[in-house]
Amino acid sequence: MLDILPVAALIGRTPCIELAQASAHYGCHVFGKIETRNPTGSHKDRENLEAIRDALAHGFDAVGCASTGNAAISLAALSRMIDLECHIYVSSGISREKLNLIRSFHPILHRISGAYEQAVHESNEKMRDANIYVANPGQCRAKIEGDKKIGMEIADKISPDVLVCPANNGTHLIGVWEGVKQKRLNPAIIAATAKRTAIADSISGFHRFEGLRWRNFLRISGTRVINVPDRQIRNAVNLLLQDGIIAEPAAATSLAALDHLQVKKRTIVCCTITGSGLKFPQLLGKLLKTST
Repeated sequence: MLDILPVAALIGRTPCIELAQASAHYGCHVFGKIETRNPTGSHKDRENLEAIRDALAHGFDAVGCASTGNAAISLAALSRMIDLECHIYVSSGISREKLNLIRSFHPILHRISGAYEQAVHESNEKMRDANIYVANPGQCRAKIEGDKKIGMEIADKISPDVLVCPANNGTHLIGVWEGVKQKRLNPAIIAATAKRTAIADSISGFHRFEGLRWRNFLRISGTRVINVPDRQIRNAVNLLLQDGIIAEPAAATSLAALDHLQVKKRTIVCCTITGSGLKFPQLLGKLLKTST
């Protein structure tokens, strides 16, 4: 049986630190849960670690997902580390920068005509027919378990009044919320989205593929959804840089959402910073060139 333990030792237990510049800017205590410290620079390593564990436990010899970037990069990299067959399904609009990074881990690559949503639907069917473990959002409870550990680690460090996470499919936010709830914390929950964006494509559109789980989560959690424009995301990327964090735009939406909140001086806010900008140097260079 393939051994995931050496890889598992590298994932998780990321820092949760107060961001001095962001705290001064927003006039409250802003903490960042820095998921860029995982091996491929994003929280997707936590999700895919649990997905691979589940796949191996159920006897699968191949895993796969559809992705616009981080999920595919992570699944391909972790699979390569343990010599597990990996299938990645990409939509026609994926950037060359992200595609080249995915290819560097040599997964079996499948191109799907149409946008990300179409790639998810088609890949679900193709993987089931080929007996490939489906690690797509809405199909893989194990991924939520990976994000749950983020929430538990946050609760072990601080007791936030407000918890902000980037949201698209819902997997990350649902998992983090489950984690803090298990630790008996009840912060206000904010879903930071970018429904129309030219820079944060990994959360563009707010697809909510977790479906019924997402609807139940919204009903129970009282989550507020905030749609963040590109101007505020760009400013958040630059503000995070002042705190020593090189974040990709989708990850910076959690901080940018604070522009829409009224917070008091003693309010403790925790933002999950889900992905590193170092993987996407061309985009990062454009964002850091100017800020407004």
